[in-house]
Amino acid sequence: MFKEILAKSNPQETLPEHVSKVYNIWKQLEGKYKRDIPDDNFWHFSLISVVFHDFGKITNNFQDVIQGKVKNFDNYIRHEFISGMFLAANNYKYYKSCPSSLFAVLSHHKPLNLDLFSKETTAELNIVSQLIQDFLLWVNKELFEKENIKYTVSDISINYLKNSYQQFFNDYKNRILPFLNDLDSSARNTYINYKAILQISDWLASGNNSLPVNLLFDTKYLKTRLLFKLNKERKKKGQELFDRIELREFQKKSDIQGNVIAVAPTGSGKTEAALIWAKNKKDSAKIIYLLPTKVTSIAIYHRLKSYFGEKHTAVVHSSAFYFRKELDDSYDKKDYLLDKTFFRNVNVSTVDQILTQGFNLGYWELKTFHQKNAKVIIDEIHLYEPYTLGLIMSTIKYLQENFNATFYIMTATLPNTLKRLLQKYLSNTTLIEDRELLGQARNVFIVRNQFIEESVEEIIENAKKGKKVLVVVNTVDSAISLYKTIKEKIDADGINILCYHSRFTILHRQEKEKTIFEIEASEEPGILIATQVVEVSLDIDFDILFTENAPIDAIIQRAGRVNRKRKKSGTKVLVLKHSEISEKWVYNINDVLNKTWKVLEQNNNEQLTEETLISLVENVYSDFDIEENEEFKKGLSIYSEEQRRLSYIMDNQANENNMTRLNMDTINVIPMINHTSGEDYQILLADKQSFEIAKYELSIRKNKEYKFRIEQWNHYKFIDAYYDEEIGMDFKKKENETEFI
Repeated sequence: MFKEILAKSNPQETLPEHVSKVYNIWKQLEGKYKRDIPDDNFWHFSLISVVFHDFGKITNNFQDVIQGKVKNFDNYIRHEFISGMFLAANNYKYYKSCPSSLFAVLSHHKPLNLDLFSKETTAELNIVSQLIQDFLLWVNKELFEKENIKYTVSDISINYLKNSYQQFFNDYKNRILPFLNDLDSSARNTYINYKAILQISDWLASGNNSLPVNLLFDTKYLKTRLLFKLNKERKKKGQELFDRIELREFQKKSDIQGNVIAVAPTGSGKTEAALIWAKNKKDSAKIIYLLPTKVTSIAIYHRLKSYFGEKHTAVVHSSAFYFRKELDDSYDKKDYLLDKTFFRNVNVSTVDQILTQGFNLGYWELKTFHQKNAKVIIDEIHLYEPYTLGLIMSTIKYLQENFNATFYIMTATLPNTLKRLLQKYLSNTTLIEDRELLGQARNVFIVRNQFIEESVEEIIENAKKGKKVLVVVNTVDSAISLYKTIKEKIDADGINILCYHSRFTILHRQEKEKTIFEIEASEEPGILIATQVVEVSLDIDFDILFTENAPIDAIIQRAGRVNRKRKKSGTKVLVLKHSEISEKWVYNINDVLNKTWKVLEQNNNEQLTEETLISLVENVYSDFDIEENEEFKKGLSIYSEEQRRLSYIMDNQANENNMTRLNMDTINVIPMINHTSGEDYQILLADKQSFEIAKYELSIRKNKEYKFRIEQWNHYKFIDAYYDEEIGMDFKKKENETEFI
């Protein structure tokens, strides 16, 4: 009778079958992590939590539902609640002193919070006593005997299961939940280990999956894969070129253990340098590659997938499921659940995905656990605002001290203030600089005391001369306005022109990125008008840049999209006056725009070397003490405040969006109408699946939401604002037939 008890219904799997599978995965995890967690007592209670996590499924309350004997859930009681309460009853004294493994069982399906289980039920517990005895006999003979353990259960504990649900709930509320009040920060690490090992064992067993095969590689392997990539892109031909793929000096220096700060110009091979560093990982350790934006993470994902294969490589960000679904229709939510919790050997992600773990958000236990001994690469560290930088420093400190993670921090520009900060939070750090390219210059920098709108004719003239022209402004509204002006003037000239910013749907941004690369690859001239999204999102190589003044490090990033490969001559970067809006709302820290303007004026009409550009960064930020910045202090301290509020191990019920970037109070919306095609998106998407609908979303500031009519449908918000595929969402455009303002 016991062996007919079901744990799963589709396909059917008995409880003994499932628990045996879970035990087998657990046994592998013990072998994998025993050296990192050498405490025998930990593994003893971890085993008990794994074996008993589904014990509550022996109740008739659960079996009647899973076997289809009842059509309603009126008498349903959550099985993990029964499992946890039984364990607590059998060893209350231990769990009172160390409740982490108990809470792991109670919360292995639902977030741990004060409302985890509800008292609002009239259900009565219905359990056959013989099944309890059968389960205990089976686990002792089939599982615990292998571990030289005899799990004893008192008659009192067995009789406890005869109580009413209400008694169970009262005991939970009055005798179990108070355990949370006595926890400290050390309990968080213990809970992470218990919860992660239980969930890994359960998830993999439930999906008939196995632990990932360890990824080991060396420098020769990387060179081979790089050659394959170059051949595929027709940049090199013939295997005989293998020996001519020489590592640069700073890449060779990256072949070390410990933390690294790497400073190298755009296009110098920092990604490969980081992978050379990461190859020195422990066998099972993960590689986690963190980037500032979703677009950059997708670009690096494609690159690393070409090196390591899809089996070993994942991409993780808020829209990654929809991106992967586009590539492979068989990709499903279960696949992404594993990917988003860093099960793969190589994980490419936005930085937000590890910062949320400090807030106890989004499967934070698994994400944190998978950073045990991890090689964590953080690219473009200079791009983060003080608040996010504070979160990054706090995360670095925590993962180093508690999970033995090591870091490779990359940047093209590193002022001494940021260098000192990184060296403070990174232990045993090696600074590696790409000295080979310091004396080289790519572009002449020209400062013009005029606004970018006054350069329209010059922009057009350069395009007519056959150049690929990049124009970067600081706001979306400016990009749209400038695009309209230039488009009207060149409409009859057949010059490719494109507008690119953050206010396009995911679908149209992807299409535009494809077009941008086509323009770059062609022999034809073109004009790309963009916002800051171009700074780190596109690996392009244009001929001339017209840019609004921005912080010096942003200017350098924008300039890195001109003569990127250093093979052109006569390339220019024209820096034009910034607007009042830029100074007041976009870049309002430390008078950075005026300081940038001043140092560039002092070097006007000069072909600036990489070394000079680094010195300009130092000049602009020399008196900026990041550690005294209030937003940085907030980012540095907010984790400890939030974790204390959550008793260190409870899940945060807040929305994880926008918690890692200050002043990014945004919402996702879908345009009601596509004014290019005339399609009504509300009708078009009515019968679509969620992954298809998400392609039509875009992100806007919340303060824009209240100026337009919003209609809620399921989890989606449709906004009555002007939108077309050419310019994106234009808040300033009015149409007679709609309700725009």
